[in-house]
Amino acid sequence: MRWKTISIGVTDMTAALPLGTFARAGDFVDVQFDRFYSHPIDKVWRALTDPERLADWMGVSTVEAVVGGKIAMMIGSPGAMQGEILTWDAPNVLEFTWRNPTSPEAIVRYALTAEGAGTRMIFTHTHMPYTSSARMMPGWHWFFDRLGAALTGDAAAGLTYEALQDQYVATYELSGVRLGHCDA
Repeated sequence: MRWKTISIGVTDMTAALPLGTFARAGDFVDVQFDRFYSHPIDKVWRALTDPERLADWMGVSTVEAVVGGKIAMMIGSPGAMQGEILTWDAPNVLEFTWRNPTSPEAIVRYALTAEGAGTRMIFTHTHMPYTSSARMMPGWHWFFDRLGAALTGDAAAGLTYEALQDQYVATYELSGVRLGHCDA
């Protein structure tokens, strides 16, 4: 398998955050987002793991806060994403399996590091179908914009999902991918 990693930042001033990066191996990609939030690590952790806080930026969720616990998120796809928690290392690492009706099983990981008064979040979604990347990559980007807004208590700002999708498709020259709404 040959991996090709592409990393591109957004130069358009309407997009506040850089695009995610990905490495492709055949029919799958591993996606990574690097975000900094000007909030303490415990607050960011709660936003990622507390169902009431998840509802502020992602959607209705269930989280059993233990390794082996169940996690489910209803985020607009045809059926809920369901998974099992693989790593629960509060407030630093949350990793879980990602299963939904339209994709094979994948792994999602949030790694948090305190940086001064803020938090660095490195997010990875491994084993994402390449054909879904034009929907899911801008979907994650859009969600992380919403996470930033939820942390500050502001209304979500930034590009629309559709504008982000256009940007990802053009920037990464995604060919043979399914367009449409995010099924993340």
